[in-house]
Amino acid sequence: MNARRRVLIAGGGVAALEATLALHQLAPGALEVELVASEPRFWYRPLAVAESFGLGDSRSFDLAELAQRAGALLTLDSVVAVDAHEHAALTRRGARLGYDSLLLACGATPRATLDGALTFRGPGDTTRLADLVARLDAGEATRIVVAVPPGAVWSLPAYELALMLATHCEQGGLDDVRIALVTPEDEPLVLFGPDASAALRVLLEEHRIALHTGFFAADLRGGALTLLPSGTIAADCVVALPVLRGQRIDGVPQTRDGFVVVDEHCRVEGLADVYAAGDITRFPLKQGGIAAQQADAAAAAIAADARVLRHPEPFRPVLRGLLLTGAAPRYLRRDVAAGQTGVVALDPLWWPPAKLVGRHLAPFLAELDDVRLEPPEGLSIEVEVRRPTRFEDEPEHGERTLADVVAPWPLVVAPEDTLGEVAQRMRVLDVGSALVSDFGRLIGILTSRDLLRAFAGRVHSSESRVREWMTAEPVSASTHTSLERALALMHEHEIHHLPVVEDGRLVGMVGMRTLTRALDVPTGIGLGF
Repeated sequence: MNARRRVLIAGGGVAALEATLALHQLAPGALEVELVASEPRFWYRPLAVAESFGLGDSRSFDLAELAQRAGALLTLDSVVAVDAHEHAALTRRGARLGYDSLLLACGATPRATLDGALTFRGPGDTTRLADLVARLDAGEATRIVVAVPPGAVWSLPAYELALMLATHCEQGGLDDVRIALVTPEDEPLVLFGPDASAALRVLLEEHRIALHTGFFAADLRGGALTLLPSGTIAADCVVALPVLRGQRIDGVPQTRDGFVVVDEHCRVEGLADVYAAGDITRFPLKQGGIAAQQADAAAAAIAADARVLRHPEPFRPVLRGLLLTGAAPRYLRRDVAAGQTGVVALDPLWWPPAKLVGRHLAPFLAELDDVRLEPPEGLSIEVEVRRPTRFEDEPEHGERTLADVVAPWPLVVAPEDTLGEVAQRMRVLDVGSALVSDFGRLIGILTSRDLLRAFAGRVHSSESRVREWMTAEPVSASTHTSLERALALMHEHEIHHLPVVEDGRLVGMVGMRTLTRALDVPTGIGLGF
């Protein structure tokens, strides 16, 4: 009799539980599943916004009990490193856990972006938000701004916050309160398509919420919120969404922001039998429903590895969003692939009609005692999600582009080169980074900081490979990108060198100094060269 395959799942959130439940259904008795999570409880976070207004509760569940019900074990610890060659995960407490398949589902860390603002991360900030509501009731604040930071693509909670604040003020007769919403989006909830944007504009107008699209909050002081690219808004209080950063895991290729690149089956590129799902992945939408869909794809691939499933379904993202407003429910569906313009409905479009949508997790939670099946009133949207593309911009006539200034980079390495080999070549060439190319395709960059992190972990320089320690999917631009847009991109991501590609193939690199000279921009002091 063959021994059961051992599946290790790093994390205790939506993706981790969804994958555990999926594996339990796909391969009952064929797998030994263990969750490694740093927290003993699973938090149902989607209702955190409503809790501050007395319209819902942020529930939590004992994670050990949930794991047991799903046929898995739970270890309270966290994975900090992966030895892919030995099929072992290293934990913060010093344990070394072997695996046949490893799923990274450890989420991301929210970070504040605006000093002086109330950054709303979830259940832990409901008391602070309730205090803000109390200030409104007492007349201590009348000018409220809700801000979406640059880079945050899941902006729906910002609209929830603005709408629920407005509804609270209307019901309390707080006519002097003015609410504004600032977002970098060109249209409200632009990802959902024009019909959703139009419906949301009507909602915002009905609640007298001033909408500022194409801007983001840069600085708050003296009762004024400075916007970029220009302008200011009077503000007594600002509620901002956080940006997310992935947890660093040694031995796993990650982007500059700590995210992991996966394929359509959620396999980590370059690491055998390692998968990732949820917020830690490079997929730009950080949302529970998307995390559950990725977890299902990863579970199917793991089951196929165990030969209990023949044809695993790949990750095909469909976004379902429930916007809490306090008004009557309205549901909107848009099938992008079929070319439909969208349809508005008054009835739920999925069941259970919960805020968190997961094929296995939603009904699993609904079966537990005292869990509400019915969501608060809101607007539901379901659309197909398109993947992001590389930064490109059609230059204006006569504008110079990166094709005019790009130069070959002296050091291009392969993902299977050893760290020792690359470090020696970097020293000889006196450069601080190496571009990583896989048959001509740019897949990463290995910087001196990456090497320092690896050597601090006491890895063997003659055995560890570039792929395991490189920064995956580095920020890059095409040869058609204008010099102005390229410089703006470098400032946005705080980088001094920008890889340049053409049709996915590596062309070279351009430095900030080259761009500033070409544009005749004063560099000042402290660029770091």
